[in-house]
Parts: sequence; structure tokens; C-alpha cells
Amino acid sequence: MNAQDMIELNNKKRELLTSENEAAYGDMLVYLRISNVPEQQMEELLLEILDHLIEAQTENKSAYDIFGSDLQSYCDELISALPSQTKLEKTSSIGFVVSLLLAIQFGIDAIVSFFISTFGNTAEQLTPVFSIPGTTFSVSLIILGILLILYLLKRYSFNQKINWKRRILFGFAFATPFCASVFLHVYFI
Repeated sequence: MNAQDMIELNNKKRELLTSENEAAYGDMLVYLRISNVPEQQMEELLLEILDHLIEAQTENKSAYDIFGSDLQSYCDELISALPSQTKLEKTSSIGFVVSLLLAIQFGIDAIVSFFISTFGNTAEQLTPVFSIPGTTFSVSLIILGILLILYLLKRYSFNQKINWKRRILFGFAFATPFCASVFLHVYFI
């Protein structure tokens, strides 16, 4: 069974969890998927955890009864027992993310050029919308934004209390890189 099949099976089995176990499993899932473990081993581990939870539910036990009160420490132990990603896996993941971000950036460039050609004056139409330094800078901003988002997700994945400050922080973490990228293209490139 490949990783994609395991993800689909995981999503189907998650529906069997109680709300308390689903919340705990969701935190574990985010924390483990952000870690530096190969995808295949990660999905096998997540399915095994899910099977334990479903079995324990029949005995009226929660995730905290099975894995202990500190789920983050439990996940850290699991991560340390699993192999890390190889350099090839890391490189292919980074290459995929960069190519995806370039595709997003080209989409933004196309939208901006459409609006400039439709609503702009003739002087603005003569300047090219795409530039290598601008696109590189924009993609770098988006990569930094994604790294910040992943850091925040990992840091707050087991903290059930979400206050207004944390919501604002997540909102800025999501909006700032993308808005900055569009702003750069509209006003400086």
C-alpha cells in the first residue's frame, strides 16, 4: 500500500473517532507530518496510532489513557525511533515546493499583467510584469512565510487553548507573505 492509499484509509478511519480522540489524533497528525520522517513510514505510523485509538474506544478509553498525558513527548519518542528523510527525499520535497511556488507566482504575474493591460495606461503596458529578481524575491518571501506557518503549527499543535492573540498571529502568518508578494509585483516590479 503506498502513502496516498494510506492517507485515504486514514481519512476514512478518522470518522470513527470520538470528538475528544479526533482532536488528540489531529494534533498528533499535524505534529508528526511536519517532522523529518519519510512519508511512507509516517503514514504507517499514523495508521497504527489510529488503529490503537479505534480499538481503545471500544473499551471507553481516550487517547490520553493510551499514550499518556503528554502527547507531544510521545510523538517526539516516535520520531526519534524512525529514520530521517534522506537527502534525496528532502531535495525532492524542496524542489516540489519551489516549483509549486513558482507556478503560483506565475499565476499572480498573469493576473497582475491582465489587470495592468486592462486598466493601466500605455506606459505601464510597456514594462514587463515578470522579472527574475522580483520572482525570486517573491518566492523567497512565500517560502519564509510557509516556514513560519509550519513552525507555528508545530509549536501550537498540542495547545488546545486558542486565544485571540494566537488567531491574529496565524492570520498574519498566512496573509503577510502572499500580500507582500502581490504588493511587490504591483508597485515595485
